[in-house]
Amino acid sequence: MKIIIAVSIIAILIIGLFLAQNMLFKPNSEKIFFNEQDLQNLKLSKSGNCVLEKYKTDQYSPLEEYGFCNYTVNELSDTWIWVEFKKFSNVNDLNQAYQYDSSHLFGSKGLISENTFGDKSRFRVNSDDDYGAEFNPPGVYFYHLWICKGHYLIHITSRGSESAKSYIERMAENILLKI
Repeated sequence: MKIIIAVSIIAILIIGLFLAQNMLFKPNSEKIFFNEQDLQNLKLSKSGNCVLEKYKTDQYSPLEEYGFCNYTVNELSDTWIWVEFKKFSNVNDLNQAYQYDSSHLFGSKGLISENTFGDKSRFRVNSDDDYGAEFNPPGVYFYHLWICKGHYLIHITSRGSESAKSYIERMAENILLKI
């Protein structure tokens, strides 16, 4: 009888540890989006609903999830920040998407930093050597920050004030804490 109880307890502990590991160490994508407390701390407002799409993956389609959300900066008029994330089933495709997305159509003059937000991050601001820069409205800044973490590719971009740079940095730090 004691052996059956001991085996039962061990089995319950193993199942509990397995469930806890899967719940604690596999990030829930919905948590990447900011909750009301996050929005207050970052001085942001959500514009519309956040969207999360999940996909079936295979060797030709490695994108597991795609999500995006649009925010406005309360203190900066006419400034919005768009957060987009992609979750890939393998790191190879993540790396290829990162290299393409963060380099495509961007010149070298606008690069603010690399690897500031961990290995594989690029932070840019619009510059006159970007493709299509001649169509940018004067006095409007476009910041882009790409970050890779785990199987996620996160892209934060803004349109509006030059002061949006600090908001993007704070948003990136908060997102990295969530995953």
